[in-house]
Amino acid sequence: MPEKDLALVVGENIAERRRKLGLSQARLAEALDIGKDALSRMEKGVISPKMGRLRAIADALECSVADLFREPDEDSAERLSAIAEAFKRLPVEKQKAVAGIMAELARVMGSEKN
Repeated sequence: MPEKDLALVVGENIAERRRKLGLSQARLAEALDIGKDALSRMEKGVISPKMGRLRAIADALECSVADLFREPDEDSAERLSAIAEAFKRLPVEKQKAVAGIMAELARVMGSEKN
């Protein structure tokens, strides 16, 4: 995978975390005391967040500052793709059950950081 521009990596991570938390751009922008347009440009990698704002962004997105700079590794993407393919073959009710189990497992494993 070619190296991405750092602003694009950070922007993609902000957008992904925001969506996972169910936040709109307007809501996150308001929490960060910035304009929605500025947040949109950040998420697209057009502009980079100011160093002083990184902690506030990470706090609002319930992650570490380091998480904002992480690029997904190819192995992880391949594993996710394989899981997604298997998931798609399940009936909707079983998909819901698997999603609930995975969410709980991620919560438990995430709380065991060490």
